Amino acid sequence: MPSSTASSEAAVAPKRDMRVLSLGLPRTGSTSMAEALSILSYKGVYHTSKAIHRNRDWEILSAAADATFPCLPTYTGVPFTRDDWDELYGSYEAATDSASMFGPELIRAYPDAKVVLVERDYERWHASMFDSLFPTVWGTASDLSLRYIEPLVGFSGGTATRKLLLGLFDARTPDEARSHARETYDSHGRRIHELVPPDRLLVYRLGDGWGPLCEFLGRDVPDVEFPWLNEAAMLRRIALDIMVRNTLKAAGVVLPWVVGLAGLAAGLRMVLRR
Repeated sequence: MPSSTASSEAAVAPKRDMRVLSLGLPRTGSTSMAEALSILSYKGVYHTSKAIHRNRDWEILSAAADATFPCLPTYTGVPFTRDDWDELYGSYEAATDSASMFGPELIRAYPDAKVVLVERDYERWHASMFDSLFPTVWGTASDLSLRYIEPLVGFSGGTATRKLLLGLFDARTPDEARSHARETYDSHGRRIHELVPPDRLLVYRLGDGWGPLCEFLGRDVPDVEFPWLNEAAMLRRIALDIMVRNTLKAAGVVLPWVVGLAGLAAGLRMVLRR
C-alpha cells in the first residue's frame, strides 16, 4: 500500500467527490474523453498523462498493480482501501485511462460515481495497443531507461507502466499479453456490466459525439465540437519528454562524479610520476 504521506501537491489539493469513472480500456479514446469531461466543467479529470512529472502518482499506481494483479512477481494481494485510492484520485471529479485497469476496484471504492464504458472496434483497438503502445513501452530506448536511468534518478514511471499493462492482460510477458488480448477486451466489458446498475452505466461508442454523454451526465451540450485527440501521438510525446528529462537529470547526477574521478586520476598520475 502507498504510504500515508502524500505529495505536497496532493496535500494542498481540494477534496472532491468522484463523479465519473470513464473505464474504457486504454486506446479507446481516453484522452478525448478526458478533454470532453473537462469541457463539461468537471473539476479535475485524471488522465495518466497527469503523472508525467509526479513520481508519487507512479508509485501509487505501481503499488495498486502489486495489490491487484496476481500475475505480477511483486503481487501482494493486499487490497487498496478507499483512502489509498483517494491519495491518487481524491482531488478529482473524473478519471480515465489507467483507471480502466482497476475498473472493479474503483467501482467499489466510488459506488456513487457514474460509469462510462467507451467501446472501440476490436481490430482497431488491438492494432493501436500492440503495434503502437507496446513497442513504445518495451522498446530499446525504454529498456535502457528502465535499466540504467530511472533507478539513478528515482523515477518509477516505466516500471509502473509495464506492471499496469501486464496486469491488465493477466500476462507475464508482452507476447503472452497479445495472446490474451481478445479475452481481456471481452471480459472487461462483461465485468463492468455485471458491477454497474444500468442507470449508472453509459456504453459509449467512439464517434457518438456529445448527445449520449451529456444526456447521461445531465449536462448541456457544449457549443463546441466533441474533441478528438491523437492518443498515440500524445503518448510518443510524453514518452520522449520523460526520457529526455530523466536523461538530463541522470547526467546531472553522474557528471560531478565523472569530473571528480577525472580529477582524482590526474592527481594520481602526477603523484606517480614524481
